[in-house]
Amino acid sequence: MQEPTHILTGIIIQKAFFRVKSRGIALGLTATLAFLSHGFLDELARITFHPADPDFQSLFWVGYHAAVALTTIIFLVLWWKKYPWGIAFAALPDVDWIFIHGQEIFHVTIPFYQHPHLHDVLHMIYHQIPPFSWLTTILNRLPNERHNPWACLWEVLVVTMLLLILRLMKMAQRPAVQKLKRIANKSFRSKPDHNSE
Repeated sequence: MQEPTHILTGIIIQKAFFRVKSRGIALGLTATLAFLSHGFLDELARITFHPADPDFQSLFWVGYHAAVALTTIIFLVLWWKKYPWGIAFAALPDVDWIFIHGQEIFHVTIPFYQHPHLHDVLHMIYHQIPPFSWLTTILNRLPNERHNPWACLWEVLVVTMLLLILRLMKMAQRPAVQKLKRIANKSFRSKPDHNSE
C-alpha cells in the first residue's frame, strides 16, 4: 500500500492505546502492531495499483504518485506531532526503499543494504508464522491488480475508511473529554474565593 494508508493505520493504532495507563506498554504495543500492520497492508496491496517499477512515461502513474506524495505530506503535517510513534513504526519498513533507491539515484553502494531487510522480515512473518501465514493464504486468493490503474480506487476506498474510523474514534472520545471538563469546572467553582473574605 501507499504511504498515506500506512500513516493512517499507525495513527489509529497509537490512538487505540491512548487510555492505557502504562506509557511503556502503550508505546510497545503501538510499535509492534504498527510495524506488523505494514506487512498486512503490503499483502493486501495486490488488489491496488502498485506496479513494482516506476513509469515516468505514464501520465497517470506520475499524477497518481504526485497525489500520493502530496497526501503523505499533508497527513504528516496534520498528525506527526500527536502520533509520531504510530506513524514512524507503520512506515518504518519503507526505509528499505530509501536506502535501496537512494543508492541507485546517488550511484553509491552500501554493501549490507542491497536487499529490503525489513520487508524480508515481514515477508517471513506473514508467509511462515501462523496465524499470519493463514491470513496471507486468504489474501493470496484476491486478484492481482497491481498493473491496473483503476485499482487505485481500492486504495482510495481504504484511505476513506481509515479516515472514517479515525473520525469515529475522535467522536467516541468527546463525551469522556467533556465529562472531564465538567468535573474540572465543578471543582474549580467549588473552591472558596479567598479574595472575597
